Parts: sequence; structure tokens; C-alpha cells
Amino acid sequence: MLAVSLAGCSGNAENENSVKNWAWLAGDSDMPADELDNYFKKAKESGIDAILLQVHGGYPKGMEDTTDFTDYDAIRILENAVPVAKKYDIELHAWMWTVNRCEKNLRAAHPDWYMVNANDTSCLDIKLYNREHYRWLCPSRPETLEYLKERVAELAKIDGVAGVHLDFIRYPDAILPYGLHESRGVVQDKVYPHWDHCYCGHCRAEFEKLTGIDPMDLEDPTSNPEWMKFRWDAVVNIANELAREIKKYGKVSSAAVFASPSESRKLVRQDWSRFTELDILFPMIYHKFYDKPDAWVYDATKEGVCEMDSLGCKGYLVSGLFVGHVPVEKMHEIFTYAKEGGSKGIALFSLESVEKTEGYWDAVKKEFKGQ
Repeated sequence: MLAVSLAGCSGNAENENSVKNWAWLAGDSDMPADELDNYFKKAKESGIDAILLQVHGGYPKGMEDTTDFTDYDAIRILENAVPVAKKYDIELHAWMWTVNRCEKNLRAAHPDWYMVNANDTSCLDIKLYNREHYRWLCPSRPETLEYLKERVAELAKIDGVAGVHLDFIRYPDAILPYGLHESRGVVQDKVYPHWDHCYCGHCRAEFEKLTGIDPMDLEDPTSNPEWMKFRWDAVVNIANELAREIKKYGKVSSAAVFASPSESRKLVRQDWSRFTELDILFPMIYHKFYDKPDAWVYDATKEGVCEMDSLGCKGYLVSGLFVGHVPVEKMHEIFTYAKEGGSKGIALFSLESVEKTEGYWDAVKKEFKGQ
């Protein structure tokens, strides 16, 4: 399947007994108790061991007081879910957006913390890809890291929460996954300045200290290895520092990342195989968005496992699969591609899609429990 041999990559041997099946679920503090119970009950019956519950996303509730940045709604979502998770013996992980942050109080208090594109325009002043929620903190700024450590800590310290799951720990898409270009109405045969970040004053000054070059003066920034590495390093540092923060509370650290290391570096400046401090990495191998065949699930999984092995990652990999790209009749085949590639379990996006897709719960149960 692969153009090059990746034989011998098997993932972190210390985690051979860590195989679990996972699913993402959007949390809401206003979700009725019976609806939340229904998701956890069906998940348990179907062989899902752990749920990544979104507690902070693109449209956070509250967070308008510029004197208090505590995410009270995220805490409330978790406190509602903890007894339900305990009832069904399901691991509960708090899923939060990371570099992509939209809270009104932060945007008002610290607009200078947000990313700037190569046209010298802040992401607060434009709607990238016509998405209101595409508002991105600069990962190079020390203030960003300290802010995110505080948000991570307030979730990790909650009793009954097994871990914190970091999403959007990257730059905005310099190039969208190829299968999305037509639906989003973009032409991206190369990286264009409008989508290329971050050229804020802090990043420009720091890069110039290192190299003597202002990145704004680069004719083709993507072809400059030092500038690319500068941005990869910024995200790697955020990921590893937040993993250490999570572990201070004895909790599992994990992250959702783009489909394969090579695509991630190119499309979103995310060099995730160097997220060496995280316990679990969930590449979102949503293969149809990349115009790839089903077998690419194996390729992407294997590439991730091999790079993690070669770079000494402490954690292991679980392939994330998009329910809409895995029809019931192909579920066994596609799950097998992931497992043979080295994935320790399967993660499904999302439980809402499982619930809405006829016959999916039964098919998942057959795969995960053999029933």
C-alpha cells in the first residue's frame, strides 16, 4: 500500500494492553439528562470504552467577563457528565479547543495575542473560510501558553475526569484538505498570503533574532525551511507543555491531530509526531476529505506510528475515523486497515453521527464486541 517500506513500526510496546475504543461527543450544559444518559448507555452497550466530551468549542457560552477567564460552562458540562460516565463505567475525557479560541472576553482583552496572516491582517478581522469560529491564538507567545495552562488545569483537576483532550492544536489551514476545496469555494494550488499565518509582531521579531530575516520579506515563505520549522516548533512546544500540565493532576493527555504527519506539516503547520509528551494521539483520518481511497487509512496510520516510534514518543496512536466515510458495509474492512496500520483501538467521530445513521449502533457493537 505504501510507496516506501514501513516494516517494523508497531507503536509503543509499553501500551500493548491499552487498546480501547473511543468516540467524540459534543457536550452542552443544556443537554437534557436523559439525552446524555442515552449516549453513554448506548456507547457502553456497543463496546465503546471512552468518550471524548467537548466542553469548550467554537461558540463557548459565557466567558464575557474580562476580569475572570474561568470557563465555568466547560466545568459545568463535565460535572454533569461525571456521574453518568461512572454509572456506565466509561472513561470521560474533557475535549477542548486549544489554539483556536473564540471566547469574547479573551478577544476583547488581548486582541494582540491572535494570529496575523502574511497580508498583515489579524484573524479577528476576517472570517477565514467563511467560518466565524476561525480565531487563532499565536502559539509562539508566552501569554498563549500560560492562558491555555490555566484552562487545562481547571478541567484536569475535576474528580472523575480521566484526561484532557486537546483539539485545534495547530495553525489555521494554509491549505484545506483537498476534497474540501470545491465545497468551500477556494483555489489552493499553493499557499497564498491570505491563509498563511502567523506574521504577528512577536513572531517576526523572534524569527529575525534567530535568522536575521523578517519573514515578511520572504518571497516564498513555504520554501524556507527555517521559517517552517519555527512554526512547527511553536505548536510542538504548546502541545508538550500542556501535556506536562495535564499530567500534574495525574490525568491522561491526548490530542486530535491531522490525518498523517506529512499532510499535517504541510497543511496546518502541525508536526505532531514530535508531540512526544502526550499519552495518546488521535489522527483524524477522514480519508474522503483528502480524496483518498479507503486503504489510505492503513497508510496514514502506519506513517504516524512509524514517525512516533522513530522520535521516541511516550504515547501511542488511535486512528480517528469519520462515520460518514465508513459505511456499515465497509466498517470491518476500514477498521481492519487502521488496526493493521498499528492503531490501538478505533475512535469514531462522532456519537451524534452514530445515533443518526441507521444500523450503525448494531454494526459498531458487532465490530467492538463481536455481537
